[in-house]
Amino acid sequence: MLHQEVFDRLSVKYPEAVMVRVTLENALPPTLVDDIFSQHAGRRNSRKLLFSTVVALLSLVVCRVRNSVHASYQLMEKEISVGVKAVYNRLNSLPIALIEALVRESALRIFAIVDALQSPLRPIIPGFKTRIVDGNHLAATEHRVQPLRTLGGGALPGLALVVYDAERGLVQRAYLSEDGHEQERSITVRVLEDVEPGEVWIADRAYATCVFMHEIEAQGSYFIVRRHQTNGRIVELGEWTYCGRTETGEVYERPGQSLDDFGQALDLRIIRLDLFEKTRDGDCSLEILSNLPLEISALTIAEGFRGRWRIETAFAHLESVFEGEISSLGQPSAALLAFALALIAYNTLGVVLTALRKKHGEEKVANEVSHYFLGERVSSASSAMDLFIEDDRWVTRYADKTSQEIAAELMRLVEHVSMRKLKKHPRGKKKPVPQRECSKDQPHFATSRILAAAKAKNKRSKRKVAK
Repeated sequence: MLHQEVFDRLSVKYPEAVMVRVTLENALPPTLVDDIFSQHAGRRNSRKLLFSTVVALLSLVVCRVRNSVHASYQLMEKEISVGVKAVYNRLNSLPIALIEALVRESALRIFAIVDALQSPLRPIIPGFKTRIVDGNHLAATEHRVQPLRTLGGGALPGLALVVYDAERGLVQRAYLSEDGHEQERSITVRVLEDVEPGEVWIADRAYATCVFMHEIEAQGSYFIVRRHQTNGRIVELGEWTYCGRTETGEVYERPGQSLDDFGQALDLRIIRLDLFEKTRDGDCSLEILSNLPLEISALTIAEGFRGRWRIETAFAHLESVFEGEISSLGQPSAALLAFALALIAYNTLGVVLTALRKKHGEEKVANEVSHYFLGERVSSASSAMDLFIEDDRWVTRYADKTSQEIAAELMRLVEHVSMRKLKKHPRGKKKPVPQRECSKDQPHFATSRILAAAKAKNKRSKRKVAK
C-alpha cells in the first residue's frame, strides 16, 4: 500500500528521482508499452513475458542501477515467470519499428509535459522551430555471440539517427538500423518523411546532399548544413560579401544554386566562416549552405550552425550518465533497445531541467546544474523507490493525469531540489602532458619512493630560498 507519509518523505529527500518517476509513469506506463508491442510485434506471444517487464528490466542496466541484464533479472526474478534465456530471446528478436515507436510515443507525451511547463530554451534561429539531426554508430560489443567469437575486428551492433528538438532540449525521434556499417545518408530518406513546414533542420556535411536539401525545400522548410565538396552540385554565383564577425570567426556570404539529378535548381546562400582557431580536423574555414530567407542574417545562420553542439552535448551526457551502449549485448535489436531506453531516460532528465529552468531561469541552470550529478541522484535513490514498484496505485496515480496536472506536480516537487547538490565542478584548463622518460633497465618503479624523493627535493629547494 502506498503511504502518503512515505511518499512525502521521499519527495523531500529524493525530489529528482520522484520527478523522473512521475514523468516516466505518465509518459510510458506499462499499458502503453504493451500496446506498442502488440501493434508492432505481430503475433509474438507476450502472455508469459510482457514487453513492459523487459523494458523495466533493461532500464535498470541503462540507468546503472544494475551492472548487467542477468543481475537485473535476479533482482526482478519474482516478477518474471520465465527463465533468463527467454528474456534474452525476447531482447534479441525485437523488430526495429517497435523500438522506434517506443521513443516516438514517449517523446510525444514528454513534449506535452514540457510545453505545459512553459520554459523553453532560447531558440537557435528566432521565430523558427529547430531540429538537429546527427547519427551515432553504437560502440563495438563483446564477442559473446557465437559467430563473432572467431573474428578479430570490432562488432558494431547498429546505427541510430537521432532528431533533437533544440527549443525543448529533448530527443524527438530515433531512426535505427541493425547494420553498423550503414552510412547515415542511407536512412536520411526516412527522416525527410517527418519534416514539417516552417522547421529549420541543422546538420553536418554528411547531409549536404541534393536529396536532403531539395526535399526540405519542397516541404516548405529550411536547412543549415555544412558544405561537403563531394556532395551536391553547387554552383557559386557572385562574389563574397563581408558580413561581420562572430565569436568564432569572420563571416562572408555569396549566392549559389544546387542542381539535382533532374536539372532542377535550388537557390541557396553560401556562407563562409573563417575561423580564429582551427577545428579538430585542422580546418581553417568552413562553408555553410542554407535556404533561409534574406531577412535572417548570415551572422545568425553562422551562429545557428554552432547550435549543433546541443546534440553533441546530448550524446556526451548519454555516455556519461547512462549505459546506453552495453558491451555485453551483441545482438543488434537488444543493443538498439538499450540505446533507445537511454534516449528516453535522457528526456526524463530534460523534464527535470525544464522545471528547474522554470524556477531558477535558463542561465543559472545551464551554468550550474550538472547532468552527471542529476543522473547520479536519480540512480542512487532507486532502492528507496523500489518501495512503490509492487504497488499498482503508484502507476495509476500518475498514468492518467493530464500534462498540465503533471507539470503542476513537478513544480511542487522542484521546490525540494537542492541546487547545491547538483552543482557543476568544471575542470581547469588542461595542461600539456609532459614528455615521459622510458628506460629498459627500469620498466617499473615504486610510487612511494618517487613521491618521497620529490618531497625531499622540494624541501631542499625551500631551504635554499630561505638562505
